[in-house]
Amino acid sequence: MKDKLNTVISIFTRFSTAIFLIDSIALLAFKGREAKLYAMDILIILAIALMCALFYILLLSDRNISKEKMFLMQLAYFAIINATVLTAGYFLHWYSFCHIKTFFVFESVIVSVILVTVLYSYKADSNAAKKMNEKLKALESSSDK
Repeated sequence: MKDKLNTVISIFTRFSTAIFLIDSIALLAFKGREAKLYAMDILIILAIALMCALFYILLLSDRNISKEKMFLMQLAYFAIINATVLTAGYFLHWYSFCHIKTFFVFESVIVSVILVTVLYSYKADSNAAKKMNEKLKALESSSDK
């Protein structure tokens, strides 16, 4: 349970950081310096980051599955997150189909956030696995002596 809570906190932190970073860049690029982020928007962004972390636990926390199944689970994860955020964004009027450009900008922000977060998570997990393997090799070599 403690490991899952740590994973939720880690993924939540990664997603919220990526959302704020990429959203800030997009807002500045398309709305300029007069762009505003309201308190309710911040709470919604944090809720979306929490939802992303919880879906991660449900879909991707099992490391004992084949590469093919993990790939399919990652695709499902992307589809669920994308659909949920698009739906929320539509009802919150963050984009409009009347202005198709806003939809594509919003979609590119979602894809960018997911890509940055997944790639960072992959790199962090790879580094952790590499360090564990090095420690195991060091233990093995010290026990052989």
